[in-house]
Amino acid sequence: MKVEVDVNMTTGVMYDYMMYHTLTGAQFYMALFAGVMLVAVFCINSQPLYLIAGIAAIAYLPVERYIQAKKQVGLNPVFKETIHYVLDDEKISVDVLNEHNEAEWDSVIKVRSTGKSLILYTSRVAATILPKESLGADYEKAVELIKKGVPAERVRIHK
Repeated sequence: MKVEVDVNMTTGVMYDYMMYHTLTGAQFYMALFAGVMLVAVFCINSQPLYLIAGIAAIAYLPVERYIQAKKQVGLNPVFKETIHYVLDDEKISVDVLNEHNEAEWDSVIKVRSTGKSLILYTSRVAATILPKESLGADYEKAVELIKKGVPAERVRIHK
């Protein structure tokens, strides 16, 4: 079995990926806690500065991640091109900017899913983002290939 997909990275997909990392890290929860506490202090003493600071603490990371995603998609030359992926029984291959790279399934250290993407990590800092929209009707076949090639304890995919 083989799945081929062409990906044109968008700000929305990159934002989804970045928010996944934000929501799975402690930084977001610390900012959320601080924001909620500041709003609570506002409710107690009605000082508008606490409300403003609380809203800013809660909104900062999502807004900052969106700006970062837009910048990354706009500045990275790889994302200006169509990225061609081929998933088969042995490996995942990528073609972009006249370069060809391959990774055996056993080199994938973890697989996660978000609302918009499948994310395949080949190191702590390198990931392949496969937007569900780009996969279209081949989404289930891609999931099947991933589950077949990557050990189950490394895969967390939900619909």
